[in-house]
Amino acid sequence: MERRLPRPLPASNAAPLPALWPGRTAWIRPALTSAALCLALAACGERAPAPAAAPAAPVASPTDAAPPAPPTTPAASAAAEPAAPPYRFAFASKGDPSSDKRRKDPRVVEWGEDGCGAYPVALVESIPLRDAWLLPDWVVEFDDKNREIQRWGRPMAAELTGLDGTRLHFRVDSHGQRGEFATTPDGALQALPGQAASASLYASARQIECPALATFAESDYVQCFVVKDAAGGERRLAWEAPCT
Repeated sequence: MERRLPRPLPASNAAPLPALWPGRTAWIRPALTSAALCLALAACGERAPAPAAAPAAPVASPTDAAPPAPPTTPAASAAAEPAAPPYRFAFASKGDPSSDKRRKDPRVVEWGEDGCGAYPVALVESIPLRDAWLLPDWVVEFDDKNREIQRWGRPMAAELTGLDGTRLHFRVDSHGQRGEFATTPDGALQALPGQAASASLYASARQIECPALATFAESDYVQCFVVKDAAGGERRLAWEAPCT
C-alpha cells in the first residue's frame, strides 16, 4: 500500500508555523534542570555505608564475676598472734572433784567429763607439776637401758607435735583455748606464733614395748614410742593414751 503524505497548504493560506524548537526547548529546559537536581541529590544520598559499631563488651553476670574476698574474722586475726596467759587447760585431778574445795578453786573456770569422770578446766600460766590436786598428763623420755631421763607435763589429751631439745611441743583446741605451745621439764609454757599447723608427732612415731617406768607404775594406759626430734635424732618417749 502506498503511504500518502498530507498535502501542504497553499502558501497564501498557510498560517505561520509556531516556533517549535524554542517552545520545546523552553519546555525541556525545566525538565532537565529538575532531572539534574534529582541526580545531584541522589548522588549526595548514595554515600558509603558507615562502619558498623563495634559490639559492646559483654556484661559480666554475677556468676562470672570474681568472688569477693572472704572477710577477715576476729578469730582468724587472733590465730596469727600467740595466745596470752593465763591459758585455759584441762587437767586430771586428785581426790573427789565434786568436793566444795575443788569446786571453789578460783583457777577453775569450767568442768568437763570423759570416760574417766569429771575433770577441771583451769586458768594457768605454767603446767602444774606439783599442784595439790591438779594433775598433768605426763610424757617421759627414757634411754635404751629403760631409765627415765626427763619428763614433761601437758594438758589433758593435748596432741604432741614435736620435740626440740628439751622443749616439747603440743597443740590444744578445746574449752576456749586454741593454739600450739612449747613446755620444758620445769613446767614453763610458751605460746607459739600462729603458723601452718605442725604435723602430729604420732605420724612418724614407731610403737615399741614399754619397760617398767616409775611414772606410770599404776597406769594401764601407757604407750611407748620411738620418735624423731627436730634434729632428726631418734628418742624414746612414753605417755598415756586418752581416757575413753
